Amino acid sequence: MDPGLERLMRFGQIPRRLTLGFFSMLLVGCAQPAPWLETSPSVTTAPSFSSSTSPLETAVQPVPQNQSPGLDGSANTIAFGARIGSPVVQPDGTVLFDNDIFTVGVDGTNLRRLTSSGGGKASYSWSPDGERIVFRWDPTGTDWNRSDIAIVTVADHKVTTLAHEAWSPAWSPLGDWIAYYSAAAQDFGLYLIRPDGSDNHQILAGDAEYPTWSPDGRRLAFMSLGFPAGSSSAAYEIYVVDVDGGNLQRLTFVEGEDGWPAWSHDGTRIAYQRMVSDEAKSEIHVMGADGQDDRLITDPNDDLEEYTPAWSPNDRYLAYYAYPTTDSSTAAGGIFVMLPDGSGRLLIRSDGYEPAWRPT
Repeated sequence: MDPGLERLMRFGQIPRRLTLGFFSMLLVGCAQPAPWLETSPSVTTAPSFSSSTSPLETAVQPVPQNQSPGLDGSANTIAFGARIGSPVVQPDGTVLFDNDIFTVGVDGTNLRRLTSSGGGKASYSWSPDGERIVFRWDPTGTDWNRSDIAIVTVADHKVTTLAHEAWSPAWSPLGDWIAYYSAAAQDFGLYLIRPDGSDNHQILAGDAEYPTWSPDGRRLAFMSLGFPAGSSSAAYEIYVVDVDGGNLQRLTFVEGEDGWPAWSHDGTRIAYQRMVSDEAKSEIHVMGADGQDDRLITDPNDDLEEYTPAWSPNDRYLAYYAYPTTDSSTAAGGIFVMLPDGSGRLLIRSDGYEPAWRPT
């Protein structure tokens, strides 16, 4: 395989130039969908079953209650994506994916399906009240570069499209804004939009993908190929910017790809994923919100690619997803929960990706 293509396929989910990585993740990271998700390979629509209850078997045994993270109150639910059936190769060579959004308790129980609208879905971000999720949606399942962002209501599963040619949405801590990256050819950059679709405006021109809010709602961290707008560096780095587009600062400088930042709720730390070279696997790091005190918290010697960290509402835990580095690996992939220092890792699902913790 061409080394450049292999690099694209190994590093990530769906940034602007790494779209193939998402398809690789669906093919490799979720190579065997859970039995309750399986459909015939010739079927391209999601199976119909109730998502208001959870009568389905989980792909892995629920974590015993005395071993579960045991979060307080309602902060025990994670949204995630899972593939429905198998990818379908069209006559023209296009690969059709169909995946949906689910929620599950951190103890592996109470599985619920929120969408059945077809197409590909990714980048899940909860509203502060926990009643809605904004996400990236490719209705066709074939063209992530022309994806939309949409909102699903948890109670009635209604899906509403919010913006076109957009991805990586992030709901603000106060619920008044959604930040996202627009891939429109002439106006690509970082945008803000109201949850009702109004007041849509650009705050920063250029490559500014996968934003995450500071807890006070005043700043955004994101991954970028560099500035000024139109420039391109050899690798993604993490930046922060004020919500008015000012005070742009770069946080990461170490060689390698840095991306998918997640700001802790106390404002002091940013978790992210790093791949130090084309030959290396992706790992989870935690650094100070100023870019200092960077720490690797996943095991570089395990046989897993680790992606998209997400803080629990009380910052006591990180969720992330991982998949085996090779087809021959015996390592178990899926959604994990661990302490911020990397200890206490628990596998809570073997079939999902991109976890997003429900707010308190």
